[in-house]
Amino acid sequence: MDGRGNLESCARGRPSSRWRQPDAHAVKVVARPVGSIMTVSIIICTRNRADSLKPTLESIGNSIVPPEWNAELLIVDNGSTDHTRDVVDAAQLNNLSLRYVKEPKTGQAYARDTGLKETSGQIILFTDDDVRIPLDWIEGMCRPILDGEADAVAGGVAFPPDLASALAQPPFFSRRGWFASTEELDPNLPTRMVGANMSFHRRVLDRVPGFDLELGPGALGFHDETLFSWQLHEAGYNIVGALNVVVEHHFDRNRVSRQGILDLARKFGRSDAFTFHHWEHQKLRRVLPKLARCHFYRVWTRCSEWLGKSADSLVTEQVIRAEQDLAFYREYIVQRQRPRKYPLRSLAPQAAHPWRCFPRK
Repeated sequence: MDGRGNLESCARGRPSSRWRQPDAHAVKVVARPVGSIMTVSIIICTRNRADSLKPTLESIGNSIVPPEWNAELLIVDNGSTDHTRDVVDAAQLNNLSLRYVKEPKTGQAYARDTGLKETSGQIILFTDDDVRIPLDWIEGMCRPILDGEADAVAGGVAFPPDLASALAQPPFFSRRGWFASTEELDPNLPTRMVGANMSFHRRVLDRVPGFDLELGPGALGFHDETLFSWQLHEAGYNIVGALNVVVEHHFDRNRVSRQGILDLARKFGRSDAFTFHHWEHQKLRRVLPKLARCHFYRVWTRCSEWLGKSADSLVTEQVIRAEQDLAFYREYIVQRQRPRKYPLRSLAPQAAHPWRCFPRK
C-alpha cells in the first residue's frame, strides 16, 4: 500500500486567513492643495546589512526629488553590530537629508514604529536595505496620494536576473511571495502592501496606529505589513497599486537554499497562526491530534526525501509544507491560550495584556 495516498496535508482543515472587502465606510481621500509644499519621509529599517545598505543608499541618492518637495531619509538601526553606522556616515546624498537613529528592541515592527515617531513627512515611504530603486521612485509612489486617488500605495518588487532565475525553479517558484515578490497582487485592487516598496499618508495613523510588534522579522517572521494593510482596508482607507513603480530586491542568496526555505516556511507558519487566532478569530478542534499527525508527516516526508534523494535535489514540496504546517500548529497551541489581541478584524489592539509569547529562534 502506498503511504502517500493515505497521508493528507497537515494544512487540511485549517482555512487560511483571507482578506475581505471592508464593511467600514470609506474615508474620503483629500488631494493636496495646489502650491503647498509636500514633505516625504523615507524610512529604511536595517540590522547587520551594512554591505547591502551601501548600494541602496547610493540608489536613493541618484533618485529624483520633484521641485518644491522636501524629502528626508531616516535609517533606523535595529541593533546592528557591523559597520552600518559607518556606511550611513559616509553616504553622500545631495537630493535629500539623511538621519540615523537606533532602536535597540529587536524586531522590524519596533524599528518601523520608531521611524514613524521620528519623522514628520506627510507621506511615509518604506523600503528595504537591500533594494535598488528607479529614478522616479519617490514621485511614482507618492503621486496617487497627492492627487487624491489613494491613502496608501502598493509598489512593485522584482528581482535581479540571477535571483529571478533561482526563484523560477522549484520549490521557490510557487513561493516567490516569501521573497517579497508582488506579482500576485491585483494592480487594480491590491489586498496588501509589501514593505520593500509601500507608501501611505500620515493621516492613516489616526486610525491605524502602527505595526504589530509580534509580527515581522525579529519576531514571528512575517505579516507585519500585511496586517497593517488589512487594518487600513477595515478602516475604510484606499490602497491602490503602483506595481509599475518597481524596486529591485537584492536579497541574500543564502535564502535560496534548503535551510533558507525551511526557515521561511516555519516563520510563515507561525505568522499564519497568529493572524488566524488574533485577527480572523478562527478556532480549530482536535489540535493535538493534528499536531501529532504533522510530526509523523514530517518524519515520513524527510525519510521519503532521504531515500529518494538525488545529487541535484534541494528540498521537496512535501518537506516544506510539513515544516510550515508543524510550525503553524505549534504556534496556534501557544496563541490560543491568550485572549484575542484584536476584536474581529478590528483596527487597534485590545487592552494590553502582560502575557508574552516565548522567544523564537
